[in-house]
Amino acid sequence: MMSDVKSPAQGKLVRKVVIPALAGGAVGFGTAWGVGELIDGGFVSGLTLSAEIALVAGALYLVMALGVLIGALRPGFGARYLNVEDADELRETRAMLVNSCIAMALWGGGLVALALAAPGPLAASAALGAGLAGFALGAVFAWRSWQASDELMTAVTREANSLTALFAFALLGGWGALAHAGYLDAPAPLDLLTTFFALGLVATFVVVGRRGMMRLD
Repeated sequence: MMSDVKSPAQGKLVRKVVIPALAGGAVGFGTAWGVGELIDGGFVSGLTLSAEIALVAGALYLVMALGVLIGALRPGFGARYLNVEDADELRETRAMLVNSCIAMALWGGGLVALALAAPGPLAASAALGAGLAGFALGAVFAWRSWQASDELMTAVTREANSLTALFAFALLGGWGALAHAGYLDAPAPLDLLTTFFALGLVATFVVVGRRGMMRLD
């Protein structure tokens, strides 16, 4: 009897949490592996360790943006793997999601461009121009996503931004203090950008979880 009661909840747990978590891990690993193959194969050369890490982070932003964008444009399919109640929720939030995905893709592309700057394959001026353009245009679409958000998502975005700032102060401030005291190497300029990108994702997941938006009921 107990197994009959638990079965639907367990099925939803697998469908909404376990499978997306495994898929996300596979996508992250696949993206890192693909970038590594490009570097090892000589298609991308001359990168520092900081640039390689930034390249992986930017590629992850691009892959995540594509995955969510596909789900937003095809709600019936997206409801199977995105953390939403049903396809109708995706239809209702499509404008917000599409603009958010475009912003993520532009930011990821901007970070990729900067990662490829000389001594990588891109001239420093071209990489800087592409990077700044990606960040600026991404901010425009992020603002459009903000305007299309409901009260809950507006609050989530605000809290995630605040938490990102706190995380950045703690991590980068601690890193800077330890580097100043001679215990660690100082962060490279590109490390600062990559850290903000990574902490933004972490903060978003923390806020979403804290608000109970990943519950199964």
